[in-house]
Amino acid sequence: MASSLYNLALDFSKELNYTKAIMARQGDKGITVTVKPFLNGLQMDTSGGTFTLKGTTPSNRYVDSVATSVTSEEVTFSLDGTFMSEAGYYKHCYVEYRKDNQILTTQDIIFFSLGVSDISQGQADEHVSQLEELIRKYNETFDAFMAEIKGRVDSLNKQITDLTGQAKTLQDKLDALKEEISKLGNLHVMYSNSIDFGGYDYSGNPNIAPVINDGNVFSLNNAWTKVTPHGTFATSEKIADGDMTVGIGMVPWSRYDFSKLTVGKRYTLTIPIRINETYTGDVSRLFIRLRCLDKDNQTIVIITAMVPKDTSVGVFTNISASFNVQSSTEVSHSWYAQVGASGDPTSRGSIDIGYNIKLEEGSNTTPYQPNLLAEPYNMCREYPNENMVLNNDPVTSSTYLVKNYQIKSLVKGKKYTVTLKGTKPSTQTWRPFFNRDNGSDWTFGDLKPVEGLPDTWTYTFTAATDSKTSGAYMSVYQVPSTSVGQCKFDWCKLEEGGTRTPNIEQYKYRGIGMRDSNNPKDYVWDLAPEYVEDNLATDVKISEITGKANNYTDGKVSQINSQLTASINEVDKKVTANTSKIATNITNIKTISDAMPLYAIYSEGRDLTDSPDGTKIPIGALVATDFAHTASDLPYTISSDGITLTATRNCVLFFEGSVKLHGNNTFKFAYVKIRKNGSDTNFANVGSSANLNYMTSQAGQYVHTLVAGDKVEFTLGIDAAAKMFHLQLLSLKISEVKPI
Repeated sequence: MASSLYNLALDFSKELNYTKAIMARQGDKGITVTVKPFLNGLQMDTSGGTFTLKGTTPSNRYVDSVATSVTSEEVTFSLDGTFMSEAGYYKHCYVEYRKDNQILTTQDIIFFSLGVSDISQGQADEHVSQLEELIRKYNETFDAFMAEIKGRVDSLNKQITDLTGQAKTLQDKLDALKEEISKLGNLHVMYSNSIDFGGYDYSGNPNIAPVINDGNVFSLNNAWTKVTPHGTFATSEKIADGDMTVGIGMVPWSRYDFSKLTVGKRYTLTIPIRINETYTGDVSRLFIRLRCLDKDNQTIVIITAMVPKDTSVGVFTNISASFNVQSSTEVSHSWYAQVGASGDPTSRGSIDIGYNIKLEEGSNTTPYQPNLLAEPYNMCREYPNENMVLNNDPVTSSTYLVKNYQIKSLVKGKKYTVTLKGTKPSTQTWRPFFNRDNGSDWTFGDLKPVEGLPDTWTYTFTAATDSKTSGAYMSVYQVPSTSVGQCKFDWCKLEEGGTRTPNIEQYKYRGIGMRDSNNPKDYVWDLAPEYVEDNLATDVKISEITGKANNYTDGKVSQINSQLTASINEVDKKVTANTSKIATNITNIKTISDAMPLYAIYSEGRDLTDSPDGTKIPIGALVATDFAHTASDLPYTISSDGITLTATRNCVLFFEGSVKLHGNNTFKFAYVKIRKNGSDTNFANVGSSANLNYMTSQAGQYVHTLVAGDKVEFTLGIDAAAKMFHLQLLSLKISEVKPI
C-alpha cells in the first residue's frame, strides 16, 4: 500500500465526537498519523509529555508506537510494519498522553488492516481513497448533526433556565402567600377617633412633632418680624431692622408643644420653607432650629440647619436636619422649633412656613404624615382601659407631695401602666408611691416622657407582692424634695396591662389589618363595636344621624325615621349577640390553651468544685418546652446566673431532676435543698454513712405552691467543715400542675 497521511483532531476529554478511522494493509510501512491534541475543546499543552498510539490486534496482541515528533500544535506517529502485523479490525486503538502522574487517553479510533492476500496494491489504493471519501462525508454529516444537536441543547438549556427562574418566582410568591395566610390567624387591631387620614404617604416613619397650626406659630419679636397665619402655612415678614425670628410649636412664652426627646437618640427634623419673590435677604442666612431650656432657663440649641443658597423661589422646599440629642438636655424643658435668619438684619420681604412639619426617629427623611398619637386620632393598638384612679380632679401644687390619688386595688404580680398629663419645673421628676399591707410605701421609680405627646409622662410596672388590697392609694411626689416648684396635673390614668392607652372613654373607629403596621391604610376601618353598643341605639344618636343625612337628601330621611330606628335597633341586637359569641369563642380557645400541660426542660448547670455547705446550685440552659407553649408562657423567670427562679404569677410547680454529688470519705451525707423565699425543703439527699468518694447521681423531686414574686433556689447541705469535690444539677424538668 502507498504511503498514507492521516490528520486527526482528537480531544482527550472524551466528550462526544465523531469517530476517526485509519485504514492500512497488513505489513505496510510508511503510514503517518498526525494528531492535533485538544482538551475540553481547547488546544492542549504538549510540552513535557509523552504521546503513544496504542492498539489491540484482532488476536488480542498489544501493539504501540511512540510519537516521532511533538510540536506545540501537533503530534506525529510513523507506523512501521509491526503495528499492522495482523489483518482485520483492531479491538482498540487510541492515543495515550503521560506527564508526571497524569494519564489521559482519547476515545477509540477505528483501525482496519487489510490482508495482503485479499487485495492488490492498486485495489488497496482505490479502497483507501473510497474509504477516505466515505469518512470525509461521514465527518461532514456528523458535524452537521452535532451542530443541530448543540442548537437543540442550547435551546433546551435556555428553556430550563427560564423555567427555573419562573419556578423560583412562583416559589417566592407561594412563600409570600403562605406568610400572608399564616397572618390571617393573628389579625392586628388599631383604634382611632378619626379616619380622616387624608392623602398622606404613611409608608415612612411616624411623626412625633406636635400638631402645627395657626394657634402655635408666632413671632418671637414683633418689632421687626410680623407673622400672618393662613390655615396651612404662616407668612413671616421682615418689617424693620433685626434678624427674623419665628417660634413654631409654642405660644410665647407660656406654652411649648414639642415633647422632650431621648438623650443619645438620633432624629430628623423637616420644615417646609417657601422663599417669596419679595424677600431681599441672603437666603443662605435663613435657618431652621430645634431648641429648649435647661434647668437654669438657659437656651440649648439642639440643631441648626441653614437654608441652601440655591433654594428655589416661589415653591415650598423641605429643609431637613438629622441630629443626636446631647446629654445637656437630660434636665430640660420648653422644647420648640424656630425659623429665622442669622446676621441679616436689614433684609425685607417675606417667607412662608408650611405647617407640615415632621420630627421622626433616625437619619432618613420620609414623607410627611400627621402625628397619629395626637388629636383628633389618639391612635392606639388597644381599646381604652378603665381608669383605676378614683379622684381625678386637676390640681396645682408647689409641695413635695403633689397629689394623693385613691385607686382601685392592685393585684399582686400583675402589670400596670400609669400615665400623667401635667407641667413641672425642669429640675423635677414625678415619682409615684403605692401603699403596702404593712403600712409602708413602695415605688418603681420615675415617670418617663412620651415622645410625640407634650407634657405627658408614663411608666409600666409590676405590682409588688405586698401591695395594699383595700384602701389603696397612689401618691405622686415631685423629686428631689430640695428643689420643689409649681406643678400642675391635668389628669392621671392608672390602667391594667403594659400598654398606655389615651385618657378617653371610647374610640369611634376600629381598624383590622393583616400586617403589624403603623400605617393606617393597612387596616380596614369600621365603627368600633364598643362604640356601636354604647351609642348607636339611642334617641340622641338617631337624631344626630338623621340630621346629618338630611343635609344630603333634601330632608327625605325624616320620612323613613321609623324604619331607621328599627334597623338600628336590629343592628344593635346583632352586634350584642355577635360580641357575646366572640367572647365565648375567645374563652373556649383560652380554656383549651390553658388545659394543655406546660413544662420546660433544662440542660446541665455549671459544674461546681470544692463547694462548701450552703452553696447555691445553678440551673442549666432551657432546651425544650411542650408543644403548646413557648418560653414566654412560663410562669417564672430565671436569673442570668441560673441561681434564682422568680414566679411571675400564682402557680403550682413540680420540680424533678438529678444532681451530681462527688465528695470524699471525710463526710458521709449530703442534701440538696429547694428553698422557697429562704425556707428549706428537701429535693434530694444521700443519707448518713454513704460513700461519697465516688461520683453519685441522685434523683429528686418536689412540688412548690408559688405566688407572684416568690423565689426558689437549689442549695447544698453538708457538714460545715466539708467541701463537695464536684457538684452539678445534671437535669431538671419544671411542670406547671393543677392544684386539687
